[in-house]
Amino acid sequence: MDFRHPQCSTRYEVLLEEAVTAPTVGEGCRLTGGSWYSYYDGKIVNDATGLDVDHKVPLAQAWASGAYAWDVARREAFAN
Repeated sequence: MDFRHPQCSTRYEVLLEEAVTAPTVGEGCRLTGGSWYSYYDGKIVNDATGLDVDHKVPLAQAWASGAYAWDVARREAFAN
């Protein structure tokens, strides 16, 4: 693993990795500037506080582990 910013949590590491325009990393891993592409609506987001990365890996892992076979109601309940 590449821990370029060891004081940063996994959330911030994902934000750093996924940035279209790299933010500046300040003390305590405070991010300023930067931009991200939203795959959900095709927009550019310029404020990392408006981004949620919590479900990105778990939902993909669930799908790969068999969630594709669940009915819609069960997938929706899991995602929310």
